[in-house]
Amino acid sequence: MTVHELKTRMRSEARARRGARTNAEQRKLASGVTEALGDLIADLGATSVAIFLSTSSEPETREAIGALSPRGVKVFAPVSHAEGVMEWTLVDANTPERPGPGGMPEPDIGAGATSTSISVDVVICPAAAVDDTGTRLGWGGGYYDRFLAELPGETPVFALVFDNDVITDLPREAHDIPVTGVVTPSGWRRFTQR
Repeated sequence: MTVHELKTRMRSEARARRGARTNAEQRKLASGVTEALGDLIADLGATSVAIFLSTSSEPETREAIGALSPRGVKVFAPVSHAEGVMEWTLVDANTPERPGPGGMPEPDIGAGATSTSISVDVVICPAAAVDDTGTRLGWGGGYYDRFLAELPGETPVFALVFDNDVITDLPREAHDIPVTGVVTPSGWRRFTQR
């Protein structure tokens, strides 16, 4: 089995795990995600964060965005373009949304309200899975791989996943940028190896 085939299989397994979760279970986990993200931001002393707008099968991010903005934290979310580039815009709990490429939710903002580069204290990125060495399995579009490759090396990057998405060993290719740590509904932690 090639690395590409293995990653494809692991993404399918992650979708199946997440698809088996009921709406009630998903709602119950949302408060843990919000608390864990709030703790991470407070512990890091972060005043700015890049975070994604979650799909219905991902750990919920909107509640956290709604909690962080009133605390004075600048929250940026991506707007994706078909050519694999993400631009960023400030968001809060009231920012309207629209479906982006592949149906991914993104802020529905006017022209000129985005920037291709941002400077933030921490990045929260989506993942299908992550392992204890910081290897992140994305969803295969490459958007975050390209963004993370351009990010200053000292910027902490945390994958946001469910607890059962933290697994023992993931394949890592040269273009896979390791993450600093992980945030799950049960808390956050840094990885000791990267």
